[in-house]
Amino acid sequence: MWSKAKSAMHIYNVINAFTKDRKEDLLVDLFTWWFAISEIFIQKWWQTINNDKNKYVMSLLEKTLEWLPDEVYDWVSREKFEDVIKNPDKYEDWYVWYIQCIWSFWNNQKWYLYWRDIEEIKKGADDLVVRKEINDLIKKLIPQKYIDWILKQDSIWKRRIALSKVWKALWKKLGWMQRLQNLERLQRLQRLQRLQRLQNKQNIKQIIKWSYNEVAIPKDAIVYCDPPYNNTATYAEWWFNHKEFWDYVRELSKTNKVFVSEYTAPKDFRVIYEFSQKSCLQWWSQSHNNQPNEKLFIYNL
Repeated sequence: MWSKAKSAMHIYNVINAFTKDRKEDLLVDLFTWWFAISEIFIQKWWQTINNDKNKYVMSLLEKTLEWLPDEVYDWVSREKFEDVIKNPDKYEDWYVWYIQCIWSFWNNQKWYLYWRDIEEIKKGADDLVVRKEINDLIKKLIPQKYIDWILKQDSIWKRRIALSKVWKALWKKLGWMQRLQNLERLQRLQRLQRLQRLQNKQNIKQIIKWSYNEVAIPKDAIVYCDPPYNNTATYAEWWFNHKEFWDYVRELSKTNKVFVSEYTAPKDFRVIYEFSQKSCLQWWSQSHNNQPNEKLFIYNL
């Protein structure tokens, strides 16, 4: 829901340009969440310090940096999802966040990823791609020659792409039944592939699970903040004091260069970059095409 994956490179370019006089390539990412920003900086040979108050988020990051357990490839039923959400103490911390975000609609940590009317279709597609199993529903939806082609692919990720291509071919050529479009995107596999890319990131100096204002900031570090946005949907556990946050940024800006992603900011902050980005953060009354531009702010000292 809050991912910066599509805009991460733009944000990196702006921060890099505004910090040419920096003494070292060190980023403190105070609201790490999905690691989208830090991932780009690490690719550019920066070191990062990653913080997030949500212990589940950071536990999954720690687990991912080691290895991804085989169980992440298993199908998770609606009943299992609801049990994890209601009873997180029954499960390891990393697994709680894996379920909350990989398997939740809009990554909102509350609703199961798939609506009931397409859940069976999604599971059939998932079985085909992950386990190379073919159920009766998939046989009805996809001709055998296409199934055979998908199964010839030698990895989960290649089979997922092949399934998407098959859908497009059937849709265009045959005017196939409308439900079939639900096979095109297997959201949980797309998210899982992102996690795979995070493995073995060596430039992470520290992983912290504190409130943003409790983190010790190295003097020469560049600081990036992607806080919960004001007047938007929030995650399950969050309540956020925006006034305290902006006061904190004002004070920190005296010693460090601080960059904040938000839609709006107090008048003593200025926009250095602005871009449009589709997201799920807006109120229900706003469409994806009627959202405010996202902005990158710095404090006017």
